[in-house]
Amino acid sequence: MPTGRIKYYNFDKGFGFIAQDSSDADVFLHSSAIKQPEYEELRVGQRVKYNIIEGEKGLVAQNVEVLLTPTERRWLRQGKAIIPRGYAGFPAQNQGQLLSDAAITDTNQENDKSRPVRSRRDRNTPAAPSGSKTEPQNTPTRDADDSTAQSREEQAPSSKQLSFGDLYILKQINFETSMFFALYKHVQMPATVLEMTLSTLTLNSNGKKQHVAKTDVKYCYKDVDAERVQASVGIDDAVKAQQLTQLAPDAQAPEIDTEAVQNARKNGTPIAVHLREGEIFRGTIDWVSPYEIKLILENGAKVVIFRHAIHNFSIG
Repeated sequence: MPTGRIKYYNFDKGFGFIAQDSSDADVFLHSSAIKQPEYEELRVGQRVKYNIIEGEKGLVAQNVEVLLTPTERRWLRQGKAIIPRGYAGFPAQNQGQLLSDAAITDTNQENDKSRPVRSRRDRNTPAAPSGSKTEPQNTPTRDADDSTAQSREEQAPSSKQLSFGDLYILKQINFETSMFFALYKHVQMPATVLEMTLSTLTLNSNGKKQHVAKTDVKYCYKDVDAERVQASVGIDDAVKAQQLTQLAPDAQAPEIDTEAVQNARKNGTPIAVHLREGEIFRGTIDWVSPYEIKLILENGAKVVIFRHAIHNFSIG
C-alpha cells in the first residue's frame, strides 16, 4: 500500500489531503475512509498508508490506516484518546505548511542560536524579544541525515549554519515527533520538542512543559525505535562501578578523536560508545556534529548520543 503524510486536515468538515511519499500528486482524504474510527483526530505530519482510486476530481484515498507509534498503540490499548487534546492540533492557518530542515540563516546578521526554534503549534504566539531577526528561510528541504550534506559540513563549516544535531532536533520540532530523552540517573523521558536554543530543549512530556539543559541529556531516540533501542543497550560494569555523574556545564568535555570518528563513518566501520553511567551502544555512524553522534544500531534502530555523556569509545 502507498504511504504518505497528512498534509492538511479539517476536523470539523472531515476531509483533508495526503502528501504521498512516492508522488507529488496529493490524494483527497475523507474521514469515512479512515479504518480506525477510534482515532479521534488526525494531525498534520501524521503518517498513513492507504489505497488509491481515481475520483471525479482526482485521486481519492480509501482504506486509510494511521501508522501509530508504540506510545499511541499503548494509549489505544489503555482506552485513552490516541492524540490527546492540546497535542494534536495546529492552527488552521499553519496546516499544510511544512518548514524546511535546512539551516537557519540570516543574510544581514550573525545567527543568534540563543533565540528559540519553535514548534509549528507555537508559532502563532509572539516569540520573546531578541536582538537577532533570524527566521527559518524557505530553503530546499533536505534530510539532516543526508551523507552528502554531512561531507559538505565537514569540508566547509559555517558559523551561520546549524550543526547536524541542531538540524535533527529542528526536524523533530517540525513534525512534532514522539521521542524519548535519556537523562542521568537512568531516567527515560517521553516527550516532544517544543523549542530549542543553543543550550536548552523545551519539551512537552505527558502534557507538562519542561526546560531541559542539553547537558542533562545523554541520548535521545524516536518513539518508533523505542523497543529496539532499549533492547540493544549493553552495560559496561567497570564504568558503571565508577558512579560517574554528568559533567558540570562549564566542564571540558572529554577529548574525542574526531578524525577517527569521521573515518569510521565514511568507511562504515562499527564503533562501540560507552557512556558515563555505563551504557554501551554498538553500531555504525550515521552523522557526526560537534556535539552529537548519531548511530545506526546493529538491529537497525537509530540513537543520537550527546558527546558530553560519552566516557570512551572503540572502533572496529
